[in-house]
Amino acid sequence: RIELAEFFLGETCRDSSNREHIISQVADSIIFTGCGTESDNLAITLALGSSPGVKGKKKHIVTSNVEHPAVEECLKNLEAKGEIEVTRLPVDEKCLVCASDVSSAIRSDGSTCLVTIILANNEIGSVFPCKEIAQICRESNVLFHTDAAQAVGKIATDFDALGHPDMITIVGHKFGAPKGVAALYVRDGCLVNESAGRTEPFLYNSSGGLLFGGGQESGRRAGTENVPYIVGMGKAVSLLSGGKWQSIASHTELLRDKLLSNLIERLGADNVHVNGPNDAKKQLPNTLSVGLRSVRSGDLLQRVQQYVAASAGSACHSAGGGVSPVLLAMKVPKEFASGTIRLSVGRDTTLDDVNEAAAIISREVKKQWENSTTLQ
Repeated sequence: RIELAEFFLGETCRDSSNREHIISQVADSIIFTGCGTESDNLAITLALGSSPGVKGKKKHIVTSNVEHPAVEECLKNLEAKGEIEVTRLPVDEKCLVCASDVSSAIRSDGSTCLVTIILANNEIGSVFPCKEIAQICRESNVLFHTDAAQAVGKIATDFDALGHPDMITIVGHKFGAPKGVAALYVRDGCLVNESAGRTEPFLYNSSGGLLFGGGQESGRRAGTENVPYIVGMGKAVSLLSGGKWQSIASHTELLRDKLLSNLIERLGADNVHVNGPNDAKKQLPNTLSVGLRSVRSGDLLQRVQQYVAASAGSACHSAGGGVSPVLLAMKVPKEFASGTIRLSVGRDTTLDDVNEAAAIISREVKKQWENSTTLQ
């Protein structure tokens, strides 16, 4: 917990004599879970459980229309049961939500109990304006949760950078820990707010907000902790501290850009459509989502899968087939949406790797174009 707490704090109160106490307080606010899905579901459960609601009205949650399934499917389930109402804010063509839309969506009648917006989209890599959204939620006395799974170790994710959200989901395997461990940070006292009428959920201090059982995680999450993996997550995050993540981000951004330029050079600028923001500050440095004109991404991936690790969307969406809901929400032109592939680079990726990947992908794309021409 200490390593995670120090990472979240960043340079905050670095020289303060009270820093050790602050680190301890943040560490006590971290709940270890088994995966990001559990953390996201727990955040939603805690927000609903701590909100008294408004008589005669359903509790209301604000989110985006490109959330991770861990959030979207949970909200859809609660909607289907008639327990909540949800406002899904649309993204623009760069897969970004406008912070002012969040402000407009928060209801003046007090029924909005949570805003949950992903920090970085797991398919496109676009980075949402969470700092501004956190400020809007604070001024409106509404809880704010962000799923930062895709962003840790790639962009600044300390409290100051994020605007001090109430709840943050992080996932170990996204930054070097084993698969099967995650965490939910719950800001101390955020579930109790007299002016907003919030009281801490009854189950939160006894059996946990989502799982019923023993008193693990100080009674906040029942179930035996996966101690070796938790230690692994602490070690993984320590390897990102002290400015190390910035070095990795610079390395991956350079290779990501080289991969894109290689594809454009080999296939032509008119045949390569970048999905996502042009502004580097609004994009993860390691993620490249590109639409290849008049290409069937499923066929392409089958041809390159032995040589290049790629997908038609994020790993969390890859089994669905067809054009992803995220690309539809962005209104990506059909000739590029059906040929979209997602590529990622990492700390161990080399220049030779991206050059070879671009060559393999381009060769198979050209073969597909030639076959299509022959059939016509």
